Amino acid sequence: MNRHILKQNLSFTKTIVLGLVLSGLVMSGCGVYFNTFFNAKKAFNSGEKVREQSRNGRGGKSDYTKAIEKARKVVENFPNSKYYDDALFILGVSYFHTEQYSKAERRLRELLANYDDPKFTREARLYLAKTKLELNEIDNAMEIFEEIFQSDASKGFKAEAAIGLGTFQYENSNWRACRGYFMSVRDSLGSDNQKFNAQKMLADSYYEAFQFEDALGGYLQLIGMDPDKDDYFHAMYRAAISSYRMFKIADGMDYLKELSEDELYYDSIPMLKLTIAEGYEREDDLELAIITYDDVAATADKKQHQASAYYHLALIYQYDYDQLSEAKEYYDKASRANRGGEEGRDAIKRSSAIGKIEKYETKFERDSTTTQKDIDDAAYTQYQLSELYWFDLNKPDTAILEMQYLIDSFSTSYDAPRAMVAISQMYRDHLKDNSTADSILRLSLQLYPTSDYASEALELLGLLGTAADTGYAAVYLEQAERWLVDSLNYDSAIYYYQYVADNFPDSKFFLQAQFNVIWVTENHRHPGDSSVYFAYQEFADSFPGTPFALLARNIIKEKPKQHRRPDKSQEGEDIVEDEDNTAVAQQIDSGYVDPRESLYVGPGGEELGDFKGSPTQIEIKFEFPTSAYGMQDDAIYLYFQILVDFSGKVIDIVLKIPSEWEEINELAIESIGSMTFDAMEINDLVSRMQLDESNDGRGYWLVYKYLVKKPNFLR
Repeated sequence: MNRHILKQNLSFTKTIVLGLVLSGLVMSGCGVYFNTFFNAKKAFNSGEKVREQSRNGRGGKSDYTKAIEKARKVVENFPNSKYYDDALFILGVSYFHTEQYSKAERRLRELLANYDDPKFTREARLYLAKTKLELNEIDNAMEIFEEIFQSDASKGFKAEAAIGLGTFQYENSNWRACRGYFMSVRDSLGSDNQKFNAQKMLADSYYEAFQFEDALGGYLQLIGMDPDKDDYFHAMYRAAISSYRMFKIADGMDYLKELSEDELYYDSIPMLKLTIAEGYEREDDLELAIITYDDVAATADKKQHQASAYYHLALIYQYDYDQLSEAKEYYDKASRANRGGEEGRDAIKRSSAIGKIEKYETKFERDSTTTQKDIDDAAYTQYQLSELYWFDLNKPDTAILEMQYLIDSFSTSYDAPRAMVAISQMYRDHLKDNSTADSILRLSLQLYPTSDYASEALELLGLLGTAADTGYAAVYLEQAERWLVDSLNYDSAIYYYQYVADNFPDSKFFLQAQFNVIWVTENHRHPGDSSVYFAYQEFADSFPGTPFALLARNIIKEKPKQHRRPDKSQEGEDIVEDEDNTAVAQQIDSGYVDPRESLYVGPGGEELGDFKGSPTQIEIKFEFPTSAYGMQDDAIYLYFQILVDFSGKVIDIVLKIPSEWEEINELAIESIGSMTFDAMEINDLVSRMQLDESNDGRGYWLVYKYLVKKPNFLR
């Protein structure tokens, strides 16, 4: 063979080899993306099978995660392949079932925007609606669901849409609206699992709406639909509670006893026994109820079950047997078992109320040394005892007797007219005797026309603003305020303040009026000498420990005694003038009050203590507002007075020293107002500092310092 022919043959051979190589590479690429998609589809189908076989429509998460991994490779590496739309669908659905809703929404929108293959469109729209629901795009989700539900789509699609619509209405407590959707799934549209879940939510909707007869029928129907272990317990237990609410106690206890005898529910026996004991109570078989509660308290492993048993025992001894000392023992056991729970917190409050009875019930005995203050103190204690029976111990008849004892035995006390107003309302609310209630109010006005409580009696009789509305301290105080604020007539304001101070020495407004005389004189009628300074000094010395005395001391705190200008005294001695008399006068005129000292004076004038405990529960978390991103300090303190009830919950709040950022102040108030503290810590502080209850007896006012930190990324 010559050289030319050989060269041609070699060239032809190289061409064939190159063609085979290129062909292999192409076939290899097709194989790669086909195998990748095949594996994605396989994992996806596996996840779908697991989910569809589960009663609650969940599961298969690991398979969906694997499907995402494979389908992403097809989408990212082979955008022009014929499996691109299939891979998008797998990604959208798999992202949804792995709770990656933003990614699911993006892939489903891409699929619907670029492909119209009916094998994907309807199901993709269904999943898009579900995804938007999870993303809280409620209106868009409901619109898509409703379109599918009203369309000629297959039963499966319409069932899914109905479930989405019904679930949304259910979660928003629209019980009536949700039922039509669930019934359509149960009666015609759904698969067996869908029918079961629809029936469960139907029964639950009746239960939540307190329609217990329909709820009982729904749960009994659910029991006949072959529920699993958990759903069977749910249906039987709620059937029992529904029976209780319909006063079919025996039927309810039968359901509970059947559950308690099944070894599958061994862990739930304490809860079942507690509910059985409640049934004994409803049947007035208190002996069996006590035995059952005692058994739970002795054998339950969970503190919450022990606490509940002790709590119910305490209620029996308090309300059924009227044995308060035994009730207190059980309340204390309940709070020790689970003081952070709702029943534990209430037990602390109830135990505290019972504990006060012994303190309040000590009867007062007069002798030759008895003073009016002694009488007033005894009357106030008696008033607290009556309120205790009325509000905390639910013994209205006893409360009326104790209030009447105050009126009869302490007729000269400050609280006697207050007691008459209170007992009139007791007659009105408890005995439904409006005639007697009004007679008591009119008598109180005859006996105590100048009392601080005359205005309350007048208001209840509808006489405020009439000719009868006069003669008590608050009327003249209001006149002084009008002259001062509305008319700027300072002389008239001083006159009426002084009238209250001179004529109502027993009024709660006496100190305020006397203080205001000095304050208005200082700020609007200053004589130019040190007489105002001495007036504050005398006031503070005469009424030590009162909030107005504290205000007076704050005003003169950093002001040196101001002497009159050089003059001769009667004895001929010189009186020395301060070196900077003008500066002193400016200080006096400033009316300086240290806000940190006013922190420790409560709304009722009581002394407050610092509370440094941490909350056990915060319902509304503080989130640093964007409007305060320019805050220079990394952290600041806000100072509050908080009213904490006997369970440790904050029920009132006053911001005393705010920050310069209004939104920080508002968010801090909202967060602190949602807090609950350890009641034991509060009781320890109260005992240690001997703090007084709030005037209305709802709890204790405390000083609380709140730290606001700038987020780390802003520091």
